Amino acid sequence: MIKGLTAAVIAAVISLPVSAVQIEFSYSKLYSQLKHNLGENHPDVKIGYFMVAPETGKVCTITKAWMVKKKNYEEFVIPDSQELPLPIDSRLRQVNPDVFIQTEGETPCDVSFQVLAKEIYEKELSEQELGHLVPQMTAMMQDLGGMFSSWFMPDVEGVSVHFDQAPSSLSTSEGRVIEVVGNVAVLKLADLKEGERVLFERTPVKVTPWIPQS
Repeated sequence: MIKGLTAAVIAAVISLPVSAVQIEFSYSKLYSQLKHNLGENHPDVKIGYFMVAPETGKVCTITKAWMVKKKNYEEFVIPDSQELPLPIDSRLRQVNPDVFIQTEGETPCDVSFQVLAKEIYEKELSEQELGHLVPQMTAMMQDLGGMFSSWFMPDVEGVSVHFDQAPSSLSTSEGRVIEVVGNVAVLKLADLKEGERVLFERTPVKVTPWIPQS
């Protein structure tokens, strides 16, 4: 039960009508999760929205995305991570514009959200930085889970570092080697020594919570 609830909070898929290459939804449908980015107890962590292939879980490539309401039109600039850069604005929730997203290819994609670090760690992630991220990710997930989520939701114990392309392993400032599996490296806070740094040959596309699976 806990495992299922945890996975649902880390990457929850929102059921919306999907076409082969384009999806349309109203801004207000996502605001209930998006508003948690304004919370004060997790300043280095955010909710990010992505288009995800439901069968594989892989992030889809967004070719174009825009928001429109009557005569007002705004097109989004999509970063390399493929995160949808939705603004957080309660006034927009009231206006409730329509959001359109086009994805590459003909595979239908769903909108999903993930907990992830705000900062882009270009060359390294230190034990001190990880020590700040882990409790904040736990706090964000508890906020998403509701009032009593702290009773049953396990704490975050590290992060998953996602790469577009990655070597088979990463090295640390202490000379240790961390395996990379499927372009993802797991960094456990308990495994890092004080002041130890994990070095990156390529800039990660995102850093998300890691929770041990029982």
